[in-house]
Amino acid sequence: MVKRRLLESSIDMLIENGIDTFFLVTGGAIVPTIDYIGQHKKAKYYCFQHEQAAAMAAEGYYRTTDKIGAVLTTSGPGAQNLLNGICGCWYESIPCIFITGQVSTYESSDCISTNPRQLGFQETPIVDSVIPFTKYAEKIKTTESVQRVIKTAIEQCKEGRFGPCLIDFPVDMQTSVSNFEIEKVEHKPVVDLNLSKNVLKLEKLINNSKRPLILLGHGIRLSNSIKQARKLVDKFNIPFVVSWGAFDIIDHSHHLFTGDIGVYGKRGANFAIQNCDLLISIGSRLDTRQTGGNLAMFAREATKVMVDIDFDELHKGRGLNIDLPIQSDAGLFIDEVIRTIKEVPVQDQTWLQKCTEWKNWKEERPVFGGSSALRKYGRLTSYEALDKLNKLIDDDEIIIPDEGGHLVWCMQTFKLTNQRMFSNFGNSSMGYALPSAIGAAIGTGKRVICIDGDGGFQMNIQELQTVKNYNLPIKIFIINNGCYGIIKQFQDAYCESRYTATDGHKDYTLPDFEKVAKAYDIEAITIENKGDIDSKLEYVMNYDGPILCNILIDPEQKLIPNLEFGTPLEDMSPYLTDEQINNNMIIDTIERRDNTKGWVNLK
Repeated sequence: MVKRRLLESSIDMLIENGIDTFFLVTGGAIVPTIDYIGQHKKAKYYCFQHEQAAAMAAEGYYRTTDKIGAVLTTSGPGAQNLLNGICGCWYESIPCIFITGQVSTYESSDCISTNPRQLGFQETPIVDSVIPFTKYAEKIKTTESVQRVIKTAIEQCKEGRFGPCLIDFPVDMQTSVSNFEIEKVEHKPVVDLNLSKNVLKLEKLINNSKRPLILLGHGIRLSNSIKQARKLVDKFNIPFVVSWGAFDIIDHSHHLFTGDIGVYGKRGANFAIQNCDLLISIGSRLDTRQTGGNLAMFAREATKVMVDIDFDELHKGRGLNIDLPIQSDAGLFIDEVIRTIKEVPVQDQTWLQKCTEWKNWKEERPVFGGSSALRKYGRLTSYEALDKLNKLIDDDEIIIPDEGGHLVWCMQTFKLTNQRMFSNFGNSSMGYALPSAIGAAIGTGKRVICIDGDGGFQMNIQELQTVKNYNLPIKIFIINNGCYGIIKQFQDAYCESRYTATDGHKDYTLPDFEKVAKAYDIEAITIENKGDIDSKLEYVMNYDGPILCNILIDPEQKLIPNLEFGTPLEDMSPYLTDEQINNNMIIDTIERRDNTKGWVNLK
């Protein structure tokens, strides 16, 4: 076997395993490896302005291609800047390989007996920092360990519950010479040893149920089981709801689709989940954004079946009592259900009709007139703007909202057919949308609709240069209310409407986004009133190349409906009347809270 530099064998092994796209910010401790990537005939690399953005781009790349990307940065601040992006991959179960350069082994604090804060220039013990947010992280310390470390990282990325892995690679180890066998890595699916028995238990539960409901989560997408999930609901004629992570897996006009659940979900979907007597959750973590803060009130009269690949999610407790936990890959579970359960009882038409009624709930959207100045300028509401945009997006396009108020407005407004739409719901980092859109555009070559807020956009605004450098077909829409709107809503609830650090007229200020974009040589326009929106949106969507559209919306626009902490999912704000609540609750209703009694059963 010919001896080669370890960096060469490492990169070749990644490429052999399909990891051939690299997201880079260079630096001294990673230069040799990046130099090799730059010369490699099979490697594709893209340069970013900030390490955080490179990590988020790798996430968007995987979400739209199902291909793992690799992110390379230097030591110290380069590695530290990755943390937000690593956390995003961790909480969303996105596989990614992170490779950080590190100071040479002979100047590392590992080689001395004391424990100084730092020995080598830009030395950071990055492995210690990322262990809670990675499936696997290891610093390479010997030439003999390199192959094992690379192989383990590739294995762990897609073993069980997916996630990121990090390799800390000292610069002298990168250039060291050794034998290195290039291996192909196989991934093993998680299979519940009692899957057949558990599916038979599920069959009995379905047969005894009058109001069954299926909840589909992000695990459906991760397991590549979207077609099977559609087949499942159609075969058994069971209504279903989705988490935000599964918002785009099915045409929203599907007759069994009842909406998306949660604290900012659809009121009708929340009624469905609260009234069902059997909840079959597949690939959803059932976190508090879905269940509400009081777990005892979630689907409180339902038998709960939870299918998840992660043992810890199934058994986390905290009041979320799961009657039938099934640890399995979502796709394998659905296949077993379809194979084993030949038929189920004809669904109760009353239940099906009720779910249809809830799906078609006409939520009164807040159209705020605002001050006389706002009325004078005809400022748009977010719902108006996004509804018009939604109608201009083609069936096969990719939509990526950022985190913040506009994300909620997007999820409340958009109706999808065959579009791909996602965000980083777990970590919920502002600044996510633009770099993730870059990764999606790199991976697919498709036009990407990036929907940002004025606050989030500024957190990775420098990546406009990356968009321009690669001439990526990204349409950037800024839903601009000139403030941190979602935080102002919290301040209304908890701080007597004192808008410290959030208000656009005081502490929080903005640049002229149109001028900023043009400084990066990217076309840009601004929409200021209702009369301009149709023509200008059409201009943006028909423009050949990247473009930014700054949409000025009403700064007082609220996020409604929403769920206050501790209230049951069916009782969203703005509150319905007692009569409306009672007319939509099949199970016992809950007496509304006052400041002293809490929540008690009316019946």
